[in-house]
Amino acid sequence: MLKGYNQKIIETSTYIEIWDYEKPVLYRQTDPINEKKRKLDWLEEKRTRKNFDELSAQNQYDSLKRKQKHYQNTRFDIARLVDMNFDNQTKFLTLTFKENRQDIEYTNSEFKKFIKRLNYNLYKTKKSQISYLATWEKQKRGAIHYHIILFHFPYIPHKTFVTIWGHGSVTINKIDVDSIENRGRYISKYFDKELELKEHKKKAYFKSQNLKLPKKTKKLANKTYDLTNKQVLFTKDYVRKSPVFSTERNDYGVPERKITFEESMVHYTKIKKTGGDRYE
Repeated sequence: MLKGYNQKIIETSTYIEIWDYEKPVLYRQTDPINEKKRKLDWLEEKRTRKNFDELSAQNQYDSLKRKQKHYQNTRFDIARLVDMNFDNQTKFLTLTFKENRQDIEYTNSEFKKFIKRLNYNLYKTKKSQISYLATWEKQKRGAIHYHIILFHFPYIPHKTFVTIWGHGSVTINKIDVDSIENRGRYISKYFDKELELKEHKKKAYFKSQNLKLPKKTKKLANKTYDLTNKQVLFTKDYVRKSPVFSTERNDYGVPERKITFEESMVHYTKIKKTGGDRYE
């Protein structure tokens, strides 16, 4: 069953983003049985998929391009998560290994252990309570280090952080941004560094499961979003290409599926949210 929308809205704590589409975006709604089959097929494909080093040069290039686009889009998702969860107890940490650790499997394992130790030190339980976002990158000497945003996080002495980490130095930085609607964008820049390196490695970033999520809606609207008396922060028009499928017979009379791309306009607007701003 085909469904569609011509307006998408994402609302965070401080701003609202609106996409008005010239032509509806169509998608196929799957029933539970087909969805289960799709997930099983995906898991089987993942199990048999070649790792990055086994791919041909062209397939490696294609893989990097696809995943780079994915993580660039992820940066906006991270900015929204920051905006939803940021408060006056938010901390920004950098964890550094004293030794020149370059094995991502080892460092990721030690990072996860650090989060568990930190959680237990604070809450005296193994049940995860900490709200966080984290990413890794490499220093010039090759050593891996981690940037972590801790939300709703109480004061802990620096020495305690160093002891719980146990592998080197811990730096606590103040997040100093002029306007609150830009804080997510400012912080998210740490999450899309070295994309070409992170693509074929382990997870590029980590997040806890207890973060507050932005509100999203997609609908068929009769008119574009009403911007009357709204403070517009940013606006942009761009062209969207959507696939159009058709069947034609080749020179031998055999039906072949063909794909062409149809262009349509998209109008994007970001507005500052006020107390009365809510969408229906």
